[in-house]
Amino acid sequence: MSNLIYNLSNKKNSSKNKKETFTSILSMFLILTLIFTFVLTIIFFTGGCKKKVQELPEEVISAETATEQATEKSTESIAESASESASESASESATESTEQIPAEILELIEKADKYYLNGDYGLARSTYRKAEIAINNSELLDDTKQELIDSFYLKYKKSKGIVDSASMHYGNAMQLIYETRYEEAKKELESALALYPKYAEAIEAYENLKVLMGLQ
Repeated sequence: MSNLIYNLSNKKNSSKNKKETFTSILSMFLILTLIFTFVLTIIFFTGGCKKKVQELPEEVISAETATEQATEKSTESIAESASESASESASESATESTEQIPAEILELIEKADKYYLNGDYGLARSTYRKAEIAINNSELLDDTKQELIDSFYLKYKKSKGIVDSASMHYGNAMQLIYETRYEEAKKELESALALYPKYAEAIEAYENLKVLMGLQ
């Protein structure tokens, strides 16, 4: 009888121990699972933050680049506007300091401006050139010299370009006339006169060519 009671007691203790062991294992598994989940969460958020931090400089650089490009375009536009109005600004400044500038220089600039406005580009070009030489040979300060030259530089450049292009067409026409290719020569002279209507040599050559072609 006592043995039976002892055996039953041992069985109960054994079952109890098994339950305690199973509970301990289950608890450890749950703890490890929680720790693993916590570690993964930390890694996930840390990686996300790093990506955002790495992306930020690129956005900042893009913004800076866009700002620099906008600044360059703005600077170019301002430079073009300043170049177009340089003649007027410099002329006003020169007028304010008339007493310091030799009358000869002012007269040359004024005469050249009149030629330019009348379409006499050949005379305008040569007179602007004379004014430039007179300015450079004067005893004026370097800043004043540059200011005066800037006041007519764009008009001088345009006059020179027109005369050079018209002269090229005129030269082509003379060669074509020599080769008796009158129709082609006529077109070249018309191109020259379209650029420079007061081109005396081209006007005369055109009139003579029309006589040769029986157009008069």
